[in-house]
Amino acid sequence: MSISQHIFRLMLPALLCGAVGPFAGAVHAAGFAGVFDAGWSTAYYPQDSITHMHQRLHALGMDEVVLQYAAVEATHLYYPSQLDFLQNTQYKNNELFPKSIEAAKAVGTKIWLGLYYNGDNWYTPPTAEQLDTLSARNLKVLEEIYALYGNETVVAGVYIPQEIARYYWDGLRSDATPEMLTKHFLKPVTEAAQAKGWKVMAAPFYNQNLEMPEKLQSFFEKLFAAGFKPDIIAVQDGVGASDAGKVHAETATVGNYERAVAAACKKYGIDFWVDLELFRTDDSHALADSARISAQLDSAYAAGAVKVIGYDLAVLGNAGLDSLEKWKLESSAEPASPDSTTGIAIPREYYETRRAANARVFDTQGRYLGTGEKKISPAVRTVKKR
Repeated sequence: MSISQHIFRLMLPALLCGAVGPFAGAVHAAGFAGVFDAGWSTAYYPQDSITHMHQRLHALGMDEVVLQYAAVEATHLYYPSQLDFLQNTQYKNNELFPKSIEAAKAVGTKIWLGLYYNGDNWYTPPTAEQLDTLSARNLKVLEEIYALYGNETVVAGVYIPQEIARYYWDGLRSDATPEMLTKHFLKPVTEAAQAKGWKVMAAPFYNQNLEMPEKLQSFFEKLFAAGFKPDIIAVQDGVGASDAGKVHAETATVGNYERAVAAACKKYGIDFWVDLELFRTDDSHALADSARISAQLDSAYAAGAVKVIGYDLAVLGNAGLDSLEKWKLESSAEPASPDSTTGIAIPREYYETRRAANARVFDTQGRYLGTGEKKISPAVRTVKKR
């Protein structure tokens, strides 16, 4: 999900302002809890279009919207920053954060605020000094967005946009270790956000042509043992990505790698999500077919994912959302409990009741009226309290 992979999306219209919305009849694609928004298209939308986009996402059950970046070094700025090192940004689309927050407040979705990305894909591991600079800039962005949006209840937390992959931190250079990465970047940024009451999400990736599942699990356990304790690891499933024509992950075996990361997360009490790549493995980067996406959903939930979020809105566009509404994808595997580290099984009745109880209600103009009510049985209520 690097900028080099997806810069083409600047040209996509992705005008998510069709006639279909929650007020036209709710459609729930069970399995997708949310979606990434890298801002390539939505940064240019007016407020009403962004609000309508959130309405369509909510109607599909996609209530977690991850704004991938606050700022991308020298190219994009998505909030009104006063920081000196962000003032020479080429595209100052600095209303995406506030407009998305307003949309979430109107619709009832949740927002994750991405932090600072310096444009370095880490194909060569940075030094400790470079990580310290990256950490310092992320901390300044964190302070600024907290001052702006810290009181907004629709903000769930922050997203660390740097992509973490084992093979950059395992022998390419003697000092490039998980411990160094944690000490000089991941731990200070994570702890600073959590100290403010915000949760922290990261979306690492891997290439199964290079790694065995056991090695991937060991890498994450080293990160966690060294002090990196995010609230959520949403591992990229890699099915849509490729390098030099070589796919990152095969649909048939992606579950092996997801289970490995899930095991590491469970050991350290971190929620395991899957960041499901929606695009095809070719130069078109168009939306994949329903059979492949359905298989990805099955793999993710069978591996123990609490939630699955899609990448990304620029892939979907209006036509993509139309497709999801028609497909009504639902995984045959049960989602994991958010407190899966306890080992308590959560029955399907809970999830069905929770979806009904949390259903948002809109008037005929699409305005958010509040949350619907549904009686919850004592058995399910007991499970929820756990």
